Amino acid sequence: MTTGKNLNDKENLLLILTGRGGSADGFGNKYGKIRDRVREKYGFSVYIVRTPQDVWERKSAFFEEAVSAVIQYRQIYMMGVSAGASIALWYAAGYPQIVRVLAVNPVLQINFDMALSGMRRFRGERLNVVVGDRDPSAKWAKALADKSGAQIDILPETDHLFSGKSDEFTSLPEKYLF
Repeated sequence: MTTGKNLNDKENLLLILTGRGGSADGFGNKYGKIRDRVREKYGFSVYIVRTPQDVWERKSAFFEEAVSAVIQYRQIYMMGVSAGASIALWYAAGYPQIVRVLAVNPVLQINFDMALSGMRRFRGERLNVVVGDRDPSAKWAKALADKSGAQIDILPETDHLFSGKSDEFTSLPEKYLF
């Protein structure tokens, strides 16, 4: 786990859950770039949590550990990527401090019903799901649009890794959370 600028201010925080087995920096330092932008532009603390390889075996415990490290914040904005996005959709509704969620390329085919249930239970300010049209979950995301009440965006010419689109990836929190 990687911490942000000032975990003691207890006001607002962006919590990022990486993809399964990913690093806290991310390919090309993508999470570091997001962290730096959010700190500078919005004054939020940022906490980046590396999603472990075995996350599917301990998904609930993983989410509880990640959130318990930052639960003292007044408002938590959450960004999950891939497996981290799925887990955010499944469990964010259980924490009223989590007011905004951005799920990027969640692995919807793993448990679509659990994602849909979590999305329906979410009572925060905003919930967005962003999926590339070349991601395997794109067809599942289209099914969520009519059933969840969340904003679902399918990005053209975009795969699961945002190949060749790192700037677009790092701008997602600004576009969908702030």
